[in-house]
Amino acid sequence: MSPTLLSIHLLTLALLGQPPVADGRNTPEERLASMRAAMKSYEVAREGDQPAPIEVRDEPAFRVGRQKGNFLDGAIFLWLDEAGRPEAAMEAFLLREKDAPDGKWIHEFTSLSTAPLSASREGKPRWHPSVPGLEFRPVPDAPRPASTPAQRLRQMRAIADDFHADDNFGDRGWGALRMLTTPIARYGKTGGTPEDGALFAFVEGTDPEVFLFVEARKGANGLQWQYALAPMGCWAVKVKLKGRATWELPRRSTGDPTRPLFTYQFWP
Repeated sequence: MSPTLLSIHLLTLALLGQPPVADGRNTPEERLASMRAAMKSYEVAREGDQPAPIEVRDEPAFRVGRQKGNFLDGAIFLWLDEAGRPEAAMEAFLLREKDAPDGKWIHEFTSLSTAPLSASREGKPRWHPSVPGLEFRPVPDAPRPASTPAQRLRQMRAIADDFHADDNFGDRGWGALRMLTTPIARYGKTGGTPEDGALFAFVEGTDPEVFLFVEARKGANGLQWQYALAPMGCWAVKVKLKGRATWELPRRSTGDPTRPLFTYQFWP
């Protein structure tokens, strides 16, 4: 199919109300439109003691782009609660394989919630992690959260700088991940949980593999800095805080929709 016919096909699908699906023959802009449409086809909700629907942000939090090997394109989208806090993330990425030289879409979900979640598409359950994706812990020896947003952001960046993440990407051996200096999300609500927070990402190339949350949350003695970590991939990862091991995951299967990390091939 020629690029012109592909564009007409995508437009026709959009007019029919169906998510347009682009591939490696399309432009980056057309692939992004395809990813946006796919994200909007999901309904995601927080379960448990405080059930509530959560909404996907229209713009991707992070555009991955082409990577080494067979990774043609991708982006990470966030589902946010009423305070703008990320509760779930999904990476849509296009992989070239022998049976799909122009790429096939993979959707990889990860829970960023302290409660169970559910996700459905066209009324059919797709992902329903039965356990929370995050466990927050106090940041050792951290100062009290400052009084202004600008000061708190400086504190969060300083805390994030104390973390170091490695992964065994592709089972090629352990290597250091690079932390993005700018958080991919900033959120919070006065009097809420959290009062303030930021989401940082550790990347392989430009592909996030580990998420780090730093939040001002209520502790035993008032507001304190706490952190939590979540994977955005299946490879073995380990994280140190000030040189001491604090979090580690082995390589794992991502085919179980009841787990916080779940991947499947996307067929429209």
